[in-house]
Amino acid sequence: MGLFGSSKNELKCKKCGTVLSDSERFDRHQEKAHGKKKVKCRNCGTEFMSEDDLRKHKKKCK
Repeated sequence: MGLFGSSKNELKCKKCGTVLSDSERFDRHQEKAHGKKKVKCRNCGTEFMSEDDLRKHKKKCK
């Protein structure tokens, strides 16, 4: 099974079958749903599964 879904603009995840409409959403899905790499806040040490979650956290972390 390939990376692309039924439409040529859709991407299908090989791990879970989720179909997404663009590569940016696909990358975020891969990172959040299947990413194993954790990122850590330098201020408080909290770990997150995605850069996006860390960015959101940093806005509140002092």
